[in-house]
Amino acid sequence: MKSKIGRNSLLIAISGFISLEMGIYFEILDLAIWRILATAFEAATIGGLADWFAVSALFYEIPIPYVRKHTNIIVKNREKLTEGIVDLVTTKWLSPEVLEERLTHIKISEGLLQSLESEENVNKLVGFFAGIFRRISGEIDHPHLVILVQKMLKDKLESSDVAKPFGVWLHGIITEGKHHEFIAIAMDQFSTSIKEPETRAIVLGKLKNALELYASKDWLKKSAVWIGKKTGGIDPDILIDRILDLVLTLLEEIKENPEHPIRKNLENYVLEFASNLESGDEKTLTYVDNLKRNWILNDQTKGMIQKVLVQLKDNMLLQFSSAETPVMQLIKRQLYRFLNELREDDKSRKQIDAWMRTTITHLVTKYHHELGDMVRSSLGKLDDKGIMLQIKDKVGYDLQYIRLNGAVVGGIVGLLIATVRWAIH
Repeated sequence: MKSKIGRNSLLIAISGFISLEMGIYFEILDLAIWRILATAFEAATIGGLADWFAVSALFYEIPIPYVRKHTNIIVKNREKLTEGIVDLVTTKWLSPEVLEERLTHIKISEGLLQSLESEENVNKLVGFFAGIFRRISGEIDHPHLVILVQKMLKDKLESSDVAKPFGVWLHGIITEGKHHEFIAIAMDQFSTSIKEPETRAIVLGKLKNALELYASKDWLKKSAVWIGKKTGGIDPDILIDRILDLVLTLLEEIKENPEHPIRKNLENYVLEFASNLESGDEKTLTYVDNLKRNWILNDQTKGMIQKVLVQLKDNMLLQFSSAETPVMQLIKRQLYRFLNELREDDKSRKQIDAWMRTTITHLVTKYHHELGDMVRSSLGKLDDKGIMLQIKDKVGYDLQYIRLNGAVVGGIVGLLIATVRWAIH
């Protein structure tokens, strides 16, 4: 509410002065006391008017010759006022020393813990974490990350001695008979691949190319092939079906018979390879190193890593898409557990407070000039009238008491002067 105390005090002084002077002029009031009071009200009027002018001159231009240039003080001295406010804020109110001293009395961790007693605030914090994880998840299949993972695998394999441990493991698998199931699965996969129409077409094409190559060697071989085809003795389709049937039969025999010669030869080769790995055979180790390098750096491995990262990205986005997913519930439980432990751990709270004070003090010191820039920028956004009205709105009420004090003090001084004059005369 706008205060009218300054205006009212001036009106009272003027009214008292005029009333008493009229009473004295018309000889209604002829005692000395009335002259003393009239002088007091006269002085109060002068004091009130002088302070009204002083207060008004702060905010408005008063069209009085000569003194006009000393009015509208706030607008005319806006730049000095702005820099004065900036200096006051940055060097007195919010100086690094003041902030640091104030921070020593603030228990930041306790305030955070009190804030996180509310489930709503905990959910907001968990949601904040989820947002960060979603952004990370969205970039997890970036091509640069694929290359980085590929390089990390390459460096890890090159710096790790996997040959001997792999040889020991491979030797144990064979000697303990744990490889039989793998061989059975491999034979089934080979059989399935051979039964595919694409496999038959590839082998048939190879057979036809072989017959053509054989026939091109000389006239006799060409004649034999031609006669065979014409008489039905050489039928590529029948031959390929027979060949594939023989291969399937052979694979079934290898699968079912642990003592099959081919199977035993394969086992012996694997055992020899494992022994070479264990003993550090130079040729075998070179082969393994080349195999590792080629496996890591080829495009197929890159594509495999890309697929794994895409699947990981999709799973992570799904898990962080809702507060009800298992991962989000796990994060929430662990957060509650951490908060409960922190409430009981006075040492950790003090460490957090010390770290936050150090961090805040460092940031305030480093970016302290930004405080001044913020104040300067905020004041700069106001036009002349805006800054004048804002200051007047904040201090206008108190300035009314300056006008009141001017009238009261003027009246008291006038009363004293008039009393002394009366006493002398």
